Amino acid sequence: MNGSVQRVGLPALVLAASAGVAGIVWPEKAPDPALAPEMPAVVAAAPERTETHVLARGETLSDVFARAAIGGPDLADLMLGMRAYINPRRLVEGVEVTVRSWARTGQTRFIELRVNPDTTVRMAREATGWNGSLLLTPIELDTVFAAGRIERGRTLFETVVYDPLDDVPIKDRVPLVYRLADIFEFKLDFTREIQAGDSYRLVYEREVRPDGTARTQRILIAEIVNQGRPYAAVHFASGPDGGGYYDLEGRPVTSGFSRYPVDFRITSSFSSRRYHPILGIYRAHNGTDFGAPAGSPVQATADGTVTFAGWSGGYGNLVKIAHANGYETRYAHLSRIGRGVRAGTKVQHKQVIGYVGATGLATGAHLHYELHKGGRAINARTARLPDAPPIAADYLADFLKLAETRAGLLASGARVPPPPVATPVDQAEQH
Repeated sequence: MNGSVQRVGLPALVLAASAGVAGIVWPEKAPDPALAPEMPAVVAAAPERTETHVLARGETLSDVFARAAIGGPDLADLMLGMRAYINPRRLVEGVEVTVRSWARTGQTRFIELRVNPDTTVRMAREATGWNGSLLLTPIELDTVFAAGRIERGRTLFETVVYDPLDDVPIKDRVPLVYRLADIFEFKLDFTREIQAGDSYRLVYEREVRPDGTARTQRILIAEIVNQGRPYAAVHFASGPDGGGYYDLEGRPVTSGFSRYPVDFRITSSFSSRRYHPILGIYRAHNGTDFGAPAGSPVQATADGTVTFAGWSGGYGNLVKIAHANGYETRYAHLSRIGRGVRAGTKVQHKQVIGYVGATGLATGAHLHYELHKGGRAINARTARLPDAPPIAADYLADFLKLAETRAGLLASGARVPPPPVATPVDQAEQH
């Protein structure tokens, strides 16, 4: 009927809906997704282009930027901005320079210069010019357990370096052996006393970069069992000096002296009667000779005061150092004496005081080293050297608690969860 609205009752709507549902045909099973048609891949062009250049021998930073098509006033502004972070003249071969540019226009966006594994300088192009920032590589503190037993015919060095130590990265192993040798330098002679059946255990911590390389290592506790006798060393720092190593009772493991001033082989030992190859006579050899390449650094074996630094006849260039308790050391045949080393100068343990040479009565480059006590020459290889200072009484309780904890860690051989100790730092964001 025109001009009227026809109303349909609820039963009629329900009936119509039921009829519609009855007319739908459902598939017996779902289609196989593997048979579905594949859409062609859509490849989007990268918004930027990245190039990495490596500073070659004899190249300058300007040469690298020229290869990256950066020049003219743009290069001058870039170099000026970089000088706030680095001296371009002091960059060494192998430095990586990464250039990021817009793919569409070719304009440079960022330049990242990796100065060393821990530091990167980033230069960003902005409307006002180049803006610089310094990025520090993030690190995590990782704690590692290692242990092994010396087999017949092998040294401690070979055991640590070549054993299948799953948790110890290959690059960590050689430095670990040298650190063990330094720690137990005055307790064990690694070249003569380590025998088949001896064992070692240690826990060390390392600062690990994202690429897996370690920045630093420090042995927290170590134990070497030599002929059935255990020798333990626990690292403890009671002040800002970096700390030292002590046994489980708090006695110093190290001495106030290093045994040797260079890390090279002994070519001639202390002797009361030795044939002199230049003079052609037999006479006392009051020191120890170390064969080493000319120019190798020579370190003071203990804290002390220089009493002589200059030419001294058959000794050639000679440095004499007076130490506490009547000890004196002499370093002869030096090619040159260290900068600032002169009579009256105070020197510290392991400070470089000169360089290996062949001055005076010497047939070739080597270091002649003497140790005197109360004015009498003694054999540096066998002498009982004075101990380092003990732990101060105020810190002894803290040390004993730490030693107990680390001894338990050594016994369990368990890894400590690595907490983060540093994050990337972008100085530009701090302003």
